[in-house]
Amino acid sequence: MALEWKRHYLVILTLVFIVLGPYSKSSYAGIESNSASIVELVKGDNISLVGYSQVLQDDVGELTWQQAKSSDAWTHVITDDLNFGISSSAYWFKISVKYIEDQIRIYQIHYPLLDYVDFYILDQNRLIKHVATGDSLPFKSRIFEDKDFVLSHYAKNNQELMLLIRVKTQGTMVLPLTSVDIENYAQDESLETIAYGIYFGITLAMLIYNFMLFVYLKEKSYLYYCVFVFVIFISALAYTGHGFHFFWPHYNEINRYITPVASAIGFLAASMFMANFLQIKSRGLWEKRVYNVCIALSIFVIVIAVFLSYSASIIVMSLVQWILTILFLGTSIRLWLKGVSEAKYFTIAWLFFISGNFISSVRVLGIVPSNFFTVYANLYGNVFEMLLLSMGLAHRFESMRKVQTGLSRELRFAQQDAIKNLERFRDLFQQSPVGLFRYDRESNSFFNNLKLVSLIGNRDVKGFLKEVLIFGDYKKLIRKGEVKDKVIKFKAGKVYSLSLITVTNDQERVVEIEGTLFDVTEQKLAEANRIMSEKEKLSTLTQLVVGISHQFNTPLGVLITTEDLVKQNLSQILEDISSGQLRKDELLQSLYMIQDAMDLSSDNTKVMSRILKNLRYSINTRTNLNVSKINLDTFFTDLMGYYKSQLKEEGRECLLEIEVLNSTKDALYCDYDIISDVILRLYANTYSHGYSEKTGMGKIKVIVSGDKDFTIIEYFDDGRGLNEKEKGNIFIPFFTGDSRQKDNSGLGMFILHNQIVKILQGKIELLAPEVGFGIKIQIPKVYVDTEGF
Repeated sequence: MALEWKRHYLVILTLVFIVLGPYSKSSYAGIESNSASIVELVKGDNISLVGYSQVLQDDVGELTWQQAKSSDAWTHVITDDLNFGISSSAYWFKISVKYIEDQIRIYQIHYPLLDYVDFYILDQNRLIKHVATGDSLPFKSRIFEDKDFVLSHYAKNNQELMLLIRVKTQGTMVLPLTSVDIENYAQDESLETIAYGIYFGITLAMLIYNFMLFVYLKEKSYLYYCVFVFVIFISALAYTGHGFHFFWPHYNEINRYITPVASAIGFLAASMFMANFLQIKSRGLWEKRVYNVCIALSIFVIVIAVFLSYSASIIVMSLVQWILTILFLGTSIRLWLKGVSEAKYFTIAWLFFISGNFISSVRVLGIVPSNFFTVYANLYGNVFEMLLLSMGLAHRFESMRKVQTGLSRELRFAQQDAIKNLERFRDLFQQSPVGLFRYDRESNSFFNNLKLVSLIGNRDVKGFLKEVLIFGDYKKLIRKGEVKDKVIKFKAGKVYSLSLITVTNDQERVVEIEGTLFDVTEQKLAEANRIMSEKEKLSTLTQLVVGISHQFNTPLGVLITTEDLVKQNLSQILEDISSGQLRKDELLQSLYMIQDAMDLSSDNTKVMSRILKNLRYSINTRTNLNVSKINLDTFFTDLMGYYKSQLKEEGRECLLEIEVLNSTKDALYCDYDIISDVILRLYANTYSHGYSEKTGMGKIKVIVSGDKDFTIIEYFDDGRGLNEKEKGNIFIPFFTGDSRQKDNSGLGMFILHNQIVKILQGKIELLAPEVGFGIKIQIPKVYVDTEGF
C-alpha cells in the first residue's frame, strides 16, 4: 500500500511540474526594466507593454486625458508583472509606440475583471481614437466580442503614436497589457479557446458523471460534490470573463456580485461536502466544532459578499479562505493520521485546490506579481482537485460496500446465536417461529417444536434428515461441528434453510446436535428480485455510460484532429515568417484551412452540446404539469404545419401527409408542451427514419379514441417500419438502430417514453401493422381535474 501511494505522489508531482513549468516566467516578450521612450512594433511580435510604460496615480479619479498627459507625476514601470493590489485610485498608463510597417495592431488587457478601462490613442497630441469599456459597462461597449479588453488600430510605416490607458476598479489593480498584430491575435485566441474548452469540458464531465451517480446511488456525497463543482464552474465563468461574454452580456451589474457571491457559496458547499465526505459529525467533538465554525464563516462571507463593497468583500473572503483552508487541511490530516482512508484523497486534492487559490489570494492582496500563471492558478488547482475528489468518492463508495458486506455476515452469525439461546429456554421453544429440533445422543431421542411439524409434515425428524442430508454434510458436521444454511428445495416452490450444530461436553465429546429449519421462500424470491433489479440498474448505467462515450467519441476525435491541424498550419506559418519565405497565397490557403477546421470544431462542439441538452431532458422527472384543454380536431394538423415550417427554415422539404380519425368527442386535458413534443418527435422519426432520402414522402395516419380512463392515440406511417433489433431496443437510451442521420443521438424515443410513462403517468406500446410503423399512446383522463392549475 505504501508503494502504491508513492507512485501516486510521483504522478501528481509530475503533473504539477508539467502545469507550472511553462508559466514559471512571463508568457509575453518584453524587458523587465526598460526606460525606452518609444516601443517599436514589428509585425509578428507579441510584446508586453507594461514594462515600457509610465504610470500616474489619480487619487481622486477626476483627471481628463489632457490633464493626465500634461502631469509631471509620471513614473517609469520597472516590471512587466504590475500589481497595485486593491486600490480606490484611478491609474493612467502612457506608452509611446512606433509602427515599423503598415499593420493592424491589437492592444489587449488579459484580465476581464477591471471595472472601467479607457483607451486613448494620440497622434502628435491629437486624440484620434477613444474606447470606453469595462465589466461595469454593458458588453456591447466593446469593439471586439472578446472576454478580455481589446483595442485595434491601423497605422502606417514609421508612424509614432501615444497610447493612454485609464483603469479604475474595485478589485485587484493589474494591467497585463500586450500588443500583437491581427494575425497572431487570431491564432492566440484560437489556442486559448481550445484550452478553456478543455478546462470547462473536464468540469462539466465531472459534474454530469457524479450527478448521474447520485441519481442512481442516492448518495448525498455525490450531490454535495456536484454543488461544489457547479459553484466552481460558475466562479470560473465569472473569473475568466466567459460568463459575461456568453451568458449575461446585457446585465453588467451581475459582475458586481457574481465573483464574491459564487466564491462565498463555494465556501459553504465545500464545508458541507467535507462534512459528509469525511463524516465529520460522527468523528468527535473537535471535528464537530470545526464543522460549525466552517458553516458559520461560510454564511458570514455570503452576507459580506451581498452587502459590502466589491473590494471589501474580496479582502474579507481572501482572509476567510485562509482560515477555512487551515481548518479543512488540519481536519483532513488529523483524520488521515487516525486511519480514515478517505482523508488522504481529500488532503491531496485540497492541497492542489488551496495552492491555486492561495496564489490567487496573495495576488489579490498584491503580495505576488500578476502573470499568466498567478492570474489563473486557481483554475489549475480546481482541475486536479475535482479529479482527485471524484476518485475519493469512488474509493469511499467501495469502502462502504465492503463494510455493509461485513455487517451482513455478522448479522447472520448473530441470528444463529439467537437461535441457540432460544433453544435453551424451554418455555419459548414451542412458540418459536422457526422450526427447532435437538438430538440427544445419550437417549437417542429427537425433540422438536410445532413449527417444525408444520414445515416437514407428518414425517419424523430422523427420516427427514436422512432424506435431505448428503455425505458431505455429515463430513462437515464431524470436522467443523456445523452445517450452515443448507438450502432445501421442495415441490410447490418451497425453499427451506437448514442449519446444524454440535454441542460438546468438557471432554470434547459430542453430546447433542441442534438444528433449525425455516421457510426462506419469500427471502429467496426477494433476493432474486433484488439481484434482477440491480442487474437492470447496472445494465441501464452501462448502456448510459457506453452511449455517452459512443456519442462523444466522434466529436471529440474531430476536435482533437482539428486542433492538431490548426497547430500544424500555425507552426508552418510561423516557420515561413521566421525564414522570410511566407507567400500570400500560401498564407491565405493556410488561413482558409484553419477557418474550415475551426468551423468543423464549432459544429462538433454544438453536436456535443445538443447531446448534453437531450441527456438533461431525458432524465426530466418533473411532476408539476401545466394542464390545459387541447382540441384534438386540429391539434395534429397544426403540429404538422409547424413541423414542415421548421424543416423549410432548415432548407429541407417535407412531403408527409397526415390523416386524422377522431372517434371521441372529448377534449384532451394534458400538458401542451409535453404532448406536442411527443407528437413532433414521432413526426421527426417518420421523416428521418421511415422513408429513404430519394422518396422522402409518405402518409401518416392518426386514430384518436378513448375509454373511461384513457385517451388513446394510435400513430401509423407507411414507411419502412422496424426490424426485430429495433423493436427490442427502441426505448433504450443512445440506441440509433439503422439511422441514416449521422447526428442522431439515439435519445428521441427514450425521451418520448420518459415523457409518457414517468411524467404523464401514461402507457405506451409498439404496434405491429402490416406495413410501416405503429405505436399506441394512452394518456390518463385524470388530468381533467387539474385544469387551470
